[in-house]
Amino acid sequence: MQEIQNLLLPRTYSDLKPWLQEHYRDLPKRLQSVAVFALHNPDVIALNTVAVISQQAGVTPSTMVRFAKSIGYKGFSDMQEVFQQSMRHVPQPYSERLSSMQRPGEREQSVLSKFSQAAMESISRLEQHTDEAAIKQASLQLAGARTVYIAGQGRADPVANYLHYTLVKLGIHATLLQGTSPTITDKARMLRPDEVLVAISFSPYTANTKELVDVCLANGVNVVAITDSTLSPIARTDDYHLEVLEDEVNGFRGLSATMCLALCLAVEAGKQRAERQESSH
Repeated sequence: MQEIQNLLLPRTYSDLKPWLQEHYRDLPKRLQSVAVFALHNPDVIALNTVAVISQQAGVTPSTMVRFAKSIGYKGFSDMQEVFQQSMRHVPQPYSERLSSMQRPGEREQSVLSKFSQAAMESISRLEQHTDEAAIKQASLQLAGARTVYIAGQGRADPVANYLHYTLVKLGIHATLLQGTSPTITDKARMLRPDEVLVAISFSPYTANTKELVDVCLANGVNVVAITDSTLSPIARTDDYHLEVLEDEVNGFRGLSATMCLALCLAVEAGKQRAERQESSH
């Protein structure tokens, strides 16, 4: 039985992240804070002693050990090896991702087939695990806002543009927050409580987007976050956050489920806005 448990333990950082996401709510509050710290600071976990790590995380060394054992590791050092392994595996350059699309000896499968399957699995997961009440709550914020501001960089940029396009077509005043880090943060400070920020960010999370969320929440501006984990730095207890996880194909992650979620959010907001306008006449 012990051998089976050891086989099921996350032995790579890429396996540990979804494991913690799935079991996060089952952990005691103290260990939840350790989980958040570990996933936001994997380099700290990998490169320091348990005494230094626990000090930075604001817990005792025994809590760090208890956290490791709660996952199933023999102790802290056993868990730390997983984080140390992650430091040896930097993201693949895109040229290497292309060459790994079809390894020798693998069953022949077209690129279209691989990405189609990943998209279907991602959308199926979205349908099964997303709380429709959470989408409605988030859409109510957009429907009632004087202006919806949307921020997303890198892989999140196409989602931000698509959400902006759809909201505008539905008659909701929306603006893309774009620019350099200081400029875009200054713009966020100008938002008022009757406006809403939609923040979109995926692992590895954009520090600039987190800063926008911090600024808006501090100023009493509602935030709707679209992200890929309950442990994301923009998935906060004081914002409305929606989670979406895309399946990966040889290092490439699509946006099929994310675009579907963005469309649902926009259409729900449009419906709510139309109902409000009808009731006011």
